[in-house]
Amino acid sequence: MGVPGGDGGSAAGRVLTLLHRRGPLTRAAVTAELGLAASAVGTALGDLTALDLVRISEPPRGSPTGRGRPSPVVEVHPDGPVAVAVQLSADRVTVGLVGLDRRIGHVREHVLDASAMEPATLIPALADAVANAVRRTERRCVGICVAMPGFIRESDGFVRSAVHLGWNQVPLAQELSGMSPIGVPVAVGRSATLAVLAEFRYGAGRGAASMLALSSERVGIGGGFIDAGVPLTGGGHAMEAGHIIVEPGGLRCPCGARGCLEMYADPRALLRAAGRRHHPGHEDTVAKIFDDAAAGDRAAQEAIRLTAGHLVTGLISLVNTLAPERVVLMGFLADLYRATKDLVRDGLMASSAVARVGQIDIVTGDLHHATLVGAAERAFAPLLSQPRTFLRTDPP
Repeated sequence: MGVPGGDGGSAAGRVLTLLHRRGPLTRAAVTAELGLAASAVGTALGDLTALDLVRISEPPRGSPTGRGRPSPVVEVHPDGPVAVAVQLSADRVTVGLVGLDRRIGHVREHVLDASAMEPATLIPALADAVANAVRRTERRCVGICVAMPGFIRESDGFVRSAVHLGWNQVPLAQELSGMSPIGVPVAVGRSATLAVLAEFRYGAGRGAASMLALSSERVGIGGGFIDAGVPLTGGGHAMEAGHIIVEPGGLRCPCGARGCLEMYADPRALLRAAGRRHHPGHEDTVAKIFDDAAAGDRAAQEAIRLTAGHLVTGLISLVNTLAPERVVLMGFLADLYRATKDLVRDGLMASSAVARVGQIDIVTGDLHHATLVGAAERAFAPLLSQPRTFLRTDPP
């Protein structure tokens, strides 16, 4: 069976992609999984080992032998290349280094000042943050990806609009590439799409044929949908779940509409419903509302129920349209779901025939830093496709 995402014309790419996605495997398992000739796998592993992308080791002692010698174990090299994964949100930048084994290191978070949001100020700051991340490792950097909310043309990393940043028509990838001293490809993608892709491949979406995911971190709601392993992107404009209307004529959203889901079901909405003041970095306040509700505070409980009810309204429309096999709630929405599981599940099943007939499963996300993992997937894509060609042409 082929590996999605690997270049069918590159045995080395298919082998590397399989090991990246699945982790350590025996050489025999790699050969069987990919359906390649043993000689082709041997050649690919030789090339990947020479490039320090893969490590081959003897099988653990006591491994079943069957007929012949035990098959050696192959895995991505733990000291192999890294990607710089950047998550840009409305109030902060998070930067981490991610290896082919998906281990994340050197994570740094920088809170943004409202006066530093203009592209002319923020993009140089991003370039500095990327350069600082690379200086913290001796491993080779092979790509950079910035994950951010907004309408993005992913083919060239052009940000058409990012309402929470106040950006319009910004060639982010081009400008960041010009400022980076590293000389590696720069990609830009939607935060929600990348986080959903990571959860689908490595987290709560594993084993699902299709998956709808919604995420919220401090400001706004992002969404993504994956069917048969392929994200719905619509040219970078699809699945703006936070901007479906749940209260016609309601609160004005920064997008220009009234009554958007994110105005009624993100952390700001919970703070507003509980009568508590919204301010930057309000995670502790939001957590206190959940704590107060668990301790019996009626006002906190009602605020949570009201916010969860709006989430249900949004989910009904999305589920009826997309009919996912699984719904994954991430970030703040995972906390909201854990506090109101019966309300959300019963509300969805009562109002959506699609959910009832399909017996849709609702779960919370599994991954820590899912957006960074997803950004690394995007940054590694050229290497995974054609590792020999990429490393021959890409400067150290």
